[in-house]
Amino acid sequence: MAKRDYYEVLGVPKTATEDDIRQAYRRLARQYHPDVAKENPKAAEEKFKEFSEAYEVLADADKRQKYDQLGFAGVETDFGPGGFNWQNFTHMGDLEDLLGASPLFQQVFAGFGMPFGGGGRMAGPYRGSDVELTIRLPLLAAVQGAHPTVEVPHTGPCADCHGTGARNGTALETCSECRGEGQVRRVQNRGYTQLITIAECPRCHGLGQRVLEKCPTCGGNGRTTTVERIELTVPPGVDDGSVLRVPGHGTVGVRGGRAGDLFVQVILEPSADFHREGTDLFSETTVPLSVALLGGEVEVATIEGRAALKIPAGTQPETQFRLRAKGFPRFRGSSRGDQIVTVHVEVPRSLSGHEKELLREALGAGSSAPSKRDWSFRRRSS
Repeated sequence: MAKRDYYEVLGVPKTATEDDIRQAYRRLARQYHPDVAKENPKAAEEKFKEFSEAYEVLADADKRQKYDQLGFAGVETDFGPGGFNWQNFTHMGDLEDLLGASPLFQQVFAGFGMPFGGGGRMAGPYRGSDVELTIRLPLLAAVQGAHPTVEVPHTGPCADCHGTGARNGTALETCSECRGEGQVRRVQNRGYTQLITIAECPRCHGLGQRVLEKCPTCGGNGRTTTVERIELTVPPGVDDGSVLRVPGHGTVGVRGGRAGDLFVQVILEPSADFHREGTDLFSETTVPLSVALLGGEVEVATIEGRAALKIPAGTQPETQFRLRAKGFPRFRGSSRGDQIVTVHVEVPRSLSGHEKELLREALGAGSSAPSKRDWSFRRRSS
């Protein structure tokens, strides 16, 4: 049977975000895990493997890009000659987060051929899932860079009880009801037939063991949440909406697997005085009419302080001037954009009579009203 498109398998559009893809996978995992799909476990196993393969590709930015460009041929080398198998699945931590870090997680999925070893332990290490955060920084950070500190919560197996929920990880006894199986099997005779039902043990809730004394660190939950403080390096020239990757600071890996990565989206706060277009910075200033007419020098605000701007005589309203290298650095580059300043001219709202006469004289306009002699001459001439 031909393979289905990965986006179709997960039921998401090609424009789906990482969060959309993760939510779709979690929804399918709940729908098809063995406790729910008891009537046809073989079909459920194939379904589970199909959407796990799709998730393995679409949840990884590099694999997703290759798949979008080349289709299935783009990701063939990421799997083996026989195609996808559970040894290729690097997101086991997402499943553990879904059901909790406990033997129940291992028992539930062991029936699907996932890589579990003896004693209910998974055979190999698995990479932890990625963590996404958003930080907001002032626009100045795009010029000077920044070193903000973020707090990243991590939830994982309790270090004191190793995820068992029991004090020191040893205060456990085998469940007397299921004898350590985690399931109870009941047989009902109905004439010539037998009805066999297998269900989770109500006493140990599928763990196969009973906690004698709860772990004081996690309260018997088996998981703890710690907060890691990480200082980020935001480089100069960063764009609004850029995403920074911090390797190894995501969710802790499963069974010794490496941790996932931290992805931090940078949002730059808008400014009332400046706006950005690429590496150029745009601003406005207002100068007196006298400066526009006669020329002069004014101080204008820049993203980092103030700078002198020369205004030549006869400057017209809305003229733009360029301040070289006062804009934004190019990302991971040495050059820098400019600041473009639009000049508005302030026109006085009122003038004294003396000021008006001086202005007329300076502009060569003379008196605005004709004299009586001029008027009489004009009448005789007409």
